[in-house]
Amino acid sequence: MIPSVYARAGIHDARLREAYRVCWRLTRQRYPHLWDCMRVMPAEVRLGLSALAATFMTIDDLTDDGPESAEERVRRASAWITALEGDVERGDSTDPVRKAMVHLAHTLDFPVDVLRPLSERMTRDVERTTPRTWQEWAQYQRRIHGPCLAAMDLVATRLGAPLTISAGHAEAMVDMMLGLQLVDDLTDLAEDLENDYVKLPLEALDACGLATRDLLERRWTPAVAQLVRSATERARAWLHPDEPAISWTFTSAVLMGAFRSIALVQLGQVEEAGAAILAKPLTLPYPVRQRILLSTRAKAAVAWKLSPFTRGALSAPAPREHRAAADLLGRQPAAPTPVLPPPPHPSGARPPALGPEALPRHVAIVMDGNGRWAADRALPRAQGHRAGAEALRDVVHGALEIGLPHLTVYTFSTENWNRSPAEVEAILDVVRDNIADQKLFDLDLRFRWSGVPGGLPKDLVEGLQERERTTRHRTNLTFTVCINYGGRSELAQAAQSIAQAAVDGRINPVRINQHTLAGHLPIPDLPDVDLLWRTGGEQRTSNFLPWHSTYAELHFTPTYWPDTDRRDLWHAIATYTQRQRRYGTAPTDTATLRKELHAT
Repeated sequence: MIPSVYARAGIHDARLREAYRVCWRLTRQRYPHLWDCMRVMPAEVRLGLSALAATFMTIDDLTDDGPESAEERVRRASAWITALEGDVERGDSTDPVRKAMVHLAHTLDFPVDVLRPLSERMTRDVERTTPRTWQEWAQYQRRIHGPCLAAMDLVATRLGAPLTISAGHAEAMVDMMLGLQLVDDLTDLAEDLENDYVKLPLEALDACGLATRDLLERRWTPAVAQLVRSATERARAWLHPDEPAISWTFTSAVLMGAFRSIALVQLGQVEEAGAAILAKPLTLPYPVRQRILLSTRAKAAVAWKLSPFTRGALSAPAPREHRAAADLLGRQPAAPTPVLPPPPHPSGARPPALGPEALPRHVAIVMDGNGRWAADRALPRAQGHRAGAEALRDVVHGALEIGLPHLTVYTFSTENWNRSPAEVEAILDVVRDNIADQKLFDLDLRFRWSGVPGGLPKDLVEGLQERERTTRHRTNLTFTVCINYGGRSELAQAAQSIAQAAVDGRINPVRINQHTLAGHLPIPDLPDVDLLWRTGGEQRTSNFLPWHSTYAELHFTPTYWPDTDRRDLWHAIATYTQRQRRYGTAPTDTATLRKELHAT
């Protein structure tokens, strides 16, 4: 990398230049395809992402290499991160990778503490556990790639080239990265087998009549050929080259487009390799990679000059608007608290034994009946809402216990403003109390708010945003609370966004389709609802998630919401597992594959 690159990035210190140079070389040696794709980015972004890539690589090596036990290697990675945190406090480091990260932490306000949970999630790689199902394989990849992508997006955004339009687009990008990861697993199959490691899930082997020992013998048979062929088809489906799932930012379109171009050529390599795929890893020679990316680099070079990209110098302090939400609110960020398991139900009840593949990915709940529950007991309606909050807390505990990925609840609709001022204030007070409940947020859940701030008290909006920020790296349950939300209003917002994009010339109106609209929803990555449950005896959806609930299974129960607990959630999920979902088609092999892809 020529010196002018560092000058353009505002890096003039010789030791710091050398630290970034080491990161760039490490990225090229270990992740040549990532290195190729990063070269289409502006210099500042290139340097920042190379520091992150070298950090991920170091953590991966510490947990994956060496004769020590798995536990010792995990401790070794933790010690490296502890040293990094100390270096950030001191403002310098003798380790070149940590020195570059210290620089990112000080210039971009990058929170290095996000690296610790990433290290802990790599434990499964240390144990070399073969996943049971495709869903389990995908869940693990999301747990790794999600935080990595969030960190990369944070750096790119603060350098003026965001990867995502909003935090919501991250999950859609991770979905595409599943395809990229599967391509890597296929091209590295020989190396993994040499190390007695089968990364493809047992489900895939079973479908071809194979056991892990058959693959470890490295004999090319019709069954192995079928396994490689089916995995290749799945990788192509995840990469979806002809039908992007979201409206990319310019940066992500350039970067992910480059990745995809290389991955599709690699899949062609896999298909043509035959028995050679078991003998040695498949690699693309450097000249071939450059030919693939030649047009991408040319287009990117012109586009970066013409785009509204605002260059961010790595020598500048982090701008005020980029600092943590807690700082913007005039508070110091709270020290990270340990993630706690949910408390057991008082009755000792345990969730039904359902495998991850049987669970719905997303349950949405209309929590109805608070007011009628209070009226039946001659209590103020406010008491009903407080009792409903207690019920919700127990249902969240049940969602965590059973392993539900997404739970969304309808807390306050845009139509609820028509209620009496006293009741509206009572509902919002309950929401405030829930947001302040640290016990709830000590659980392993990622909190998200869907709705509009207009009309809500400023302190409540700030509290919701703060909880979103402080839980954004959690990966167990995504808990979305709809407050000041309306389904039709959400669709209108998306239409307005698309119309503005068309006026600005960023979207061709002829190419607008359902994926375009989905990508412009306020939370674009919110998955389709699998099970929509309403309590209180009414049988309507009440303007709740109309876009996401098109194919939802509906579950109505007569019990008022305050009388509901986690056992009712488990019963609803168990009922869901008995239903056959066909999405308008007969259950053919193709439909089954699509259903599996949707589930993962």
